[in-house]
Amino acid sequence: EILFAVREHDNGWREPDSAPHLDREHGRPHDFLSLPLSERLAVWPRGVDRYAERHPYAALLIARHAEALYRAHRGDEDFEPLFEALDPRRERLLEITGADEDLLDLDYAFVALADLASLAVCNRWRDPFERRMPEGVVEARFDPESETLHLDAFPLAGSTTFRLPCRHLPPREYESDTELAVELATARWREVRVRVTPPPASAPPSPPPRPPRSGP
Repeated sequence: EILFAVREHDNGWREPDSAPHLDREHGRPHDFLSLPLSERLAVWPRGVDRYAERHPYAALLIARHAEALYRAHRGDEDFEPLFEALDPRRERLLEITGADEDLLDLDYAFVALADLASLAVCNRWRDPFERRMPEGVVEARFDPESETLHLDAFPLAGSTTFRLPCRHLPPREYESDTELAVELATARWREVRVRVTPPPASAPPSPPPRPPRSGP
């Protein structure tokens, strides 16, 4: 269920992603930060509901993710619709699954780490980052040149490669939603490969210099 939540925690974005509309101020598609607030907030109840019956614990982790993203805005009038929708769903899922808050927080750490790692890869962040996990801190860094994400501690038996289908749009200004839709519909599907490996082994320390010989 944790792995399912890692994979599907952004599932509520399927609808806006399938037909992106234009940020007319900049002539580019809206991203997950510039999309109008009402549309952004609608993502999360939809994403929870999609799996509430079949995967209730994963749905609970998705709700926990939304709460983590917007916790600082609890009490803000603009965000009231989100918490009014999420809170009863969260209580119901806690009751269905029998989970407690401590367990939920421990398991959510894996979703949060995966979310942060995916953001680093998609945004091509070079700066290292870290996340505290139940058994210690995981440190990570993405190398854009080699398309490699380094994790320490490393959770897998060996290096692996994720193959991510994507479409690239030309980085230009668009005039309308229709123009953007045509560009997206005609863009060719491509594949981005991202390797996940342990950090590069550090070079062994140099041996100390030999003392000078004193005799012939």
